Amino acid sequence: MTHEEYRNLSTKSKESAQRTLFEEYFNYVYTIVFSRLRTCASREDIEECVGEVFAEIYIYYDNSKDLSGDVSGFVGTIARRKSSDIFSKLTRSKQKIISLDDEETVNIKAPDDIEKYIENKETHSALMNCIELLGEPDSTIIIQKFFYMRSAKEISALVSLTPEAVRTRLSRALKKLRKELTSMNITL
Repeated sequence: MTHEEYRNLSTKSKESAQRTLFEEYFNYVYTIVFSRLRTCASREDIEECVGEVFAEIYIYYDNSKDLSGDVSGFVGTIARRKSSDIFSKLTRSKQKIISLDDEETVNIKAPDDIEKYIENKETHSALMNCIELLGEPDSTIIIQKFFYMRSAKEISALVSLTPEAVRTRLSRALKKLRKELTSMNITL
């Protein structure tokens, strides 16, 4: 569709011109908006943005009558700009806003013993840091053994060692880990 064709349709019936433009360019606009917003917006946000793109196109045509050539470049530019604006708004604040009126939010409960919960979380974090400091393959062996409950045979396939070598490395790594945790005054 060209700008002249749109103007001609608009002189006969503004609604008909807008409907024709919408039907011809909906998929084009939706593709542009979807590709820009798919990582941060819900389907409703994407559909709302598409509606805003067409509203902006219609408003612009009401104010400007001196355009010529194909409409697709104009439509694509409006779609890209509007979707970029929405993307900026949605990603500006990475925090998720939770409504207090939502039933699921009301059912969220704090742990009974918050001090113990935080202490366990800190201990877990320190433990994971110490395990990482052991290096490979020792850290993998410990994690697979104690977090995933895998046998030495299963772990040996993951780290390309014999089961006997896995057991030996596990024993040495546990001694190093105990020593490091003791120096940090952490007992498990």
